[in-house]
Amino acid sequence: MSGRTSLGLIIIFVGLFWPVIQEWIPDSTPKPDNNPVIDIVKPDSKILEKVSSISGLVVDKEDRINLCVFNKVFSERVNSYSADVQQINDIYTYAGKTFFGDTLRGKYDGYASALSNLMQLTLGLENHNVTKEEKDQLSKTFSGLAWSFW
Repeated sequence: MSGRTSLGLIIIFVGLFWPVIQEWIPDSTPKPDNNPVIDIVKPDSKILEKVSSISGLVVDKEDRINLCVFNKVFSERVNSYSADVQQINDIYTYAGKTFFGDTLRGKYDGYASALSNLMQLTLGLENHNVTKEEKDQLSKTFSGLAWSFW
């Protein structure tokens, strides 16, 4: 039998039995992970105490994930802001309206007031330039809120 004939028979053999041969070959392509990964350090118990009642108000899984991401990003950015208390509140509110639109409006009773109270616990009631220490605490608090949604 010539080389051409042998090659032809091998090609025909492979063609006929290709589905069986494919099963023998291990699948080395990685499977995509459909679960998002958000790296958040677990907050201390004092922060968890402040935020757990807020996160408990939100029951929809998709809303919880979106609020987790939103609050995580806010917690990372707040330290770079040079602003007063009212401006920080305005930034958070405007970003929330931009990110969520009206999808959360009135959906979770008490959520908006709980967020306002959370800001007041850290920054106080009077408008003033936010100090570095206050921004650090606000960052930790909202990172803890993000963690509690996750």
